[in-house]
This record gives sequence, structure tokens and C-alpha cells, in this order.
Amino acid sequence: MLYYQQYYPSAPLANFIECYWVLHAPNRFMDTPDRLIPGGRVELIFNFGDPADWLITPENPHGIRLSGPVIMGQRNQIFYVKSTGKTSMLGLRFKPGGLAAFTNVPVSDLLNILLPAELILGTAVKSLETQLSDYPDDDQRIQVLDTALKAALKITPADLLAVNQTIDILRNSQDDISIDTICQQTGWYYKKLERIFLKNIGYTPKHYHKILRFNNAVRFMQTTNTLTNVSHVCNYFDQAHFIRDFRLFTGTTPSQFKREDNKIADILIKYQPV
Repeated sequence: MLYYQQYYPSAPLANFIECYWVLHAPNRFMDTPDRLIPGGRVELIFNFGDPADWLITPENPHGIRLSGPVIMGQRNQIFYVKSTGKTSMLGLRFKPGGLAAFTNVPVSDLLNILLPAELILGTAVKSLETQLSDYPDDDQRIQVLDTALKAALKITPADLLAVNQTIDILRNSQDDISIDTICQQTGWYYKKLERIFLKNIGYTPKHYHKILRFNNAVRFMQTTNTLTNVSHVCNYFDQAHFIRDFRLFTGTTPSQFKREDNKIADILIKYQPV
């Protein structure tokens, strides 16, 4: 049986980390590759079970398999993951821009890749994995991880205010507000905002807006039976525009997606805010 649970970080980390999460399954719960839809976040993943094959594509059907803790970068296309046996993972999902509180590596360098976490967070993350593996209890592991991250926390990124304000405007606007309008309202120059977003989130503001709108749409699909409603409520120009974006980010049509068993995507749709 698949078990997934999320936990909140402590107060000093709340501006940078969206959540900790655990995923357990006694055997292969993904006999076939399962969708990883873009969600706009970077994740740190510790795997205490059997290996998993990440970022599978038709061009790379075996995906990427790494031992040790990994960083999964933000994505702007559809990938797949496949388990090879028992699943026991502990991860943390950074908030947009949150990784910059722990490293100077530009998040734009992480787009659509999986790599050893030590390349981004230093060799201490491997020792941390060994320490975490000594605790069989999820709650204890999360306490240890939270404590280690508080110790590793650097100064609050100077760009975080601009990032958060822009995202708040995009999330809370009832209309399809443009990035140019946001720049006019805030006094920021677009090129400066673009540099800030690429460094801290890994997308341009316009592309992040596109992923944000898609995630809103795929959630709204759970409550309506018509794509016309989805397109209208989520501010797509028309239904054809929505379907094009949906194919890009899921690799299939909305109707086929709803018929399929998308275990990982369903978890993110249910638990991950946009």
C-alpha cells in the first residue's frame, strides 16, 4: 500500500521550505513509469529503499539512477519515474526561490536535471543521509533534517522579496495579469525581474506564470467535466490553447489523463499548493 505524508518545517525555515514529505511502499508500486508533471519546485530527496529511475523520456527510456541524496531540479516538460522495488523516501520541497538560502548555485542551472545533492549543498549532505538512515521513524528523521537545515541556513536572499511579491500577485489575481503589468505596478524593470527569477526559481517570470496556470488548471479539472470551464476559469485564450499546454506538461490529453492512474501526479495535485 502506498503511504504519503507531508510535514511543515520549523519557523526559521518556513520562508524557504514548503514541506518535508515521506513516501513508502512495500513493493514496486509503479510497475510502469509514472508521470512527473512540472510543479515549479526544486526537491532534495533521500532514498532509503530500492533505487528509482527518474526523468524517463522516450529518448532516455532508462532514466537516471543515482545513489545517495539527490537534487531534482524544476521541470518544464513531462518526465516519468519508475520504482525498482521497495520504496522508502524522505524529501523536502523548496519554496520557489527557497534553495537560494542554502547555495549560490543559480537555480536556472538545475532545469530538467537530477544530480548528486553534494554538488549543490556540499559533502555534509552525504553524512546527513547516513545519520538519517539510523532513525527508522519518519518523525525523528524529519527533526534531524530540520535541525541540520537550520544550521546550514545562510542569510535571506536579497531577491526573495521581489520573488514572493510577484508570485503572490500571480496567484491572487482573478484576471490573466501580465508580467508587464506587474512591473508597472511595482516599478521593477522586466529584465531585472527576469534575472531574479532565473537565478532563484529557474524560469523566466512568463514561463513560471505558464506553469502556475497549468497547475491551477489540472486541479480545477478535478471539479468540472468541461474543458471550456477550465479554460475560462484559468484564463486560457481558448480550449485549444489549454490542450496544447496540457500535452506539453503531461504528454497526453486531459481526457486520457483523467482516465489513467497517475499516482505521483495525483499526490502532487492533492497536496502541493500552486
